[in-house]
Amino acid sequence: MSSQRKKDLVTYPIQDQVRLEVYWRDDEGGHGPASSLYVLEEEVFRFDCFGGDQGHCHFNLRQNRGQRWYYEESTVQENIDRSVFEMTKNLPFCLRTNHDSNVQSVEIDQEKLDWAADQMRGKLLEFSDQLGF
Repeated sequence: MSSQRKKDLVTYPIQDQVRLEVYWRDDEGGHGPASSLYVLEEEVFRFDCFGGDQGHCHFNLRQNRGQRWYYEESTVQENIDRSVFEMTKNLPFCLRTNHDSNVQSVEIDQEKLDWAADQMRGKLLEFSDQLGF
């Protein structure tokens, strides 16, 4: 996981100890728009919006050893919409199932999360334009 390269990284602070990073990913793991949500410096979500049959997300990366949850085959834009849905609707599950009790106890401000999701969608769509389709 340390070999991941993040180009054009933009960080959106959500609340204390919670941030969203949106970036262009280009490494052995994939090529395209991506984002990561960190809680207490732990990457609890990663969204890789690569399109086709390669779009996927990860949750609680450290404890799940980076296993991928694949999206239905779809466009990059549909991957982005799915990622926004996963982050805004399934973050509570992700946090509650984290191995770290400190992460489990973090309460996310839904309004701030929704704002960050809007920022994420816009920036990921901007990155997707680089793919040329």
